[in-house]
Amino acid sequence: MEVKNLKVVVVSDSSSTAIYIESTIYEALPGAEVYVALDELQGASLAKIAEPDLILVDISLLRKADIQIDRIFKNDKTLQLTPMLFVTDWEADRELHSRAIEAGAEAFLFKPIDRSLLITQCSAMAKIKERNVLISAQKVELEALVEQRTSALKREIAERERLEIELRSREEIFRSYIEKAPIGIFVTDAAGKYIEANAVACQMMGRAKNEVLQLSLSDFLIPDHLEQGIAGFSELTNKGFIDTEYRVRKKDNQEYWISLRATKINDNCFIAFCSDISDRKEKEARVEYLIYHDSLTGVHNRAYYEKELSILDTEENLPFSVILSDVNGLKLINDSMGHAAGDKVLVETAKLLRGFKRGEDRFARVGGDEFTLLLPRTSNEEAQTIVSRIQSACRQYKVHLLEAAIPLSVSLGYATKTGVAESFSSISKLAEDHMYRRKLLERESFHSTLLETLRVSLFERNHETEEHAARLIGLSRKLGRVMGLNKNALNDLELLSTLHDIGKISIDNSILLKPDKLSASEWVEMKKHPSTGYRIAMASTELRSIAEYIHCHHERWDGKGYPQGLSGESIPLLSRVISIVDAYDAMVNDRPYRKAMTKEEAIAEISSNSGSQFDPTLAPLFISLIQKMDIKL
Repeated sequence: MEVKNLKVVVVSDSSSTAIYIESTIYEALPGAEVYVALDELQGASLAKIAEPDLILVDISLLRKADIQIDRIFKNDKTLQLTPMLFVTDWEADRELHSRAIEAGAEAFLFKPIDRSLLITQCSAMAKIKERNVLISAQKVELEALVEQRTSALKREIAERERLEIELRSREEIFRSYIEKAPIGIFVTDAAGKYIEANAVACQMMGRAKNEVLQLSLSDFLIPDHLEQGIAGFSELTNKGFIDTEYRVRKKDNQEYWISLRATKINDNCFIAFCSDISDRKEKEARVEYLIYHDSLTGVHNRAYYEKELSILDTEENLPFSVILSDVNGLKLINDSMGHAAGDKVLVETAKLLRGFKRGEDRFARVGGDEFTLLLPRTSNEEAQTIVSRIQSACRQYKVHLLEAAIPLSVSLGYATKTGVAESFSSISKLAEDHMYRRKLLERESFHSTLLETLRVSLFERNHETEEHAARLIGLSRKLGRVMGLNKNALNDLELLSTLHDIGKISIDNSILLKPDKLSASEWVEMKKHPSTGYRIAMASTELRSIAEYIHCHHERWDGKGYPQGLSGESIPLLSRVISIVDAYDAMVNDRPYRKAMTKEEAIAEISSNSGSQFDPTLAPLFISLIQKMDIKL
């Protein structure tokens, strides 16, 4: 800025001094603009309007006690940038100079005013004003920048606080999700030590959280799975992920299975998700058990036999022997006593045969009534010895069914593979042929023994039945002779009199020996005995000739009998004979549910039912026979 264009406000309470200062400035600085004020308030007003480069103040103003130049000029923001130059004289005391400095004086100009000094001071004041303006502008700019930066920082801090609150909120939500998750979730460090675990994980481990966080993965694995667990953690460290299953234990040593999926977060942090799969493993074990086990006997089945055979059929297992066994009379037992009885025989047979299995042997049920023993590194002589021991054990073994002690009969066959070139199927065929030859020899003998056992058992259960059979034999033979039956028919009639009720062996004692009349459901069971007896007789060569007679001995001439509803002459003759004899004997002897009839009452009953229940030709013959007899049979 050029000094000649200087703006100056002169403040003096002496008009002569003000004019003096004004004229001096014009003389020194012709281009200057000078504004004169006779007191400080007027000077402040002019300064606010003119925006001068310099304020010249007469120091004499400071002699007035009520004048506060600093308050008027320097405390006014619009005038703070304008420098003040005090005009004084050499006679002014130091106190005034001090007050001038306190009021903000930049410099002093002494009277008489030197022209060159005035120019110098004005130039200096102009520069001070310019500097003050620049500094003020920079200050304003800096303050604006500071405000801007402060505002931005406040916004950043506020945003950071918001994000931290949101992060904490999300973290709490995430922790809540983890804590309430239906599966176990835990975190470990690189050493396998737990550093976090949710409620399900702690529950699965059977410990409180503070206990869990003191332990490591290895503390929960059962000893058999410890090596697998170490290998799994090593895989997790190297590959970053594992999906596996472990058997672990709780604090009380209760063992259970878990499914575990784990992921590597960083080198010292691993998160795992686990669930209890004990139920699934138990079901899998059950399925696997059923795949290779027979559900009835509990021994291994054919699938297991074939799998193990493929493993054992090797050169190092030679000589390799096999023993085949087949239960005798199973069909007869099923027919006579029911399939539950047959199942019991199979269970008992499996139990007996399994007792002869050695450490390396394999035993399985391979068919309905067939069992097999595989004997690795066993000679033919050793196999024969085992067969002999089994036969000896069977002779002493009894199965108790429906109060009958049934002998256990098993046909056995064996063979031995001694060379690699031999096929096991051919060896098995030899053993099978051997077994079936034995079965042909033993079958009839066993059936006869079993039938006698059943007959004796039936009679032991009900002594009246045995006495009833004895009476029927005598009475039916008499009627047969009257009818002119041949010897074979009379023999069949005697056998039929003894065994016509053999089917009752399958009826429960609560029905068979009931002292009252049978209920409808009990009669349904009772009416099954002719069919059961038929099946028993058909299973035996010696009884097959009377099987159909047994089947039909409760049929009626009018077709209202059971079990087939046959009528008239479609009912076998011997069945019609035994029907009349059986009914008469039942009427003239006491029954648990009624007293016996007299001979005359029984004859009248047969006569009245002739042509309906009984054969109308045989009924009169039988009545005539009875009337000629003197005693009641």
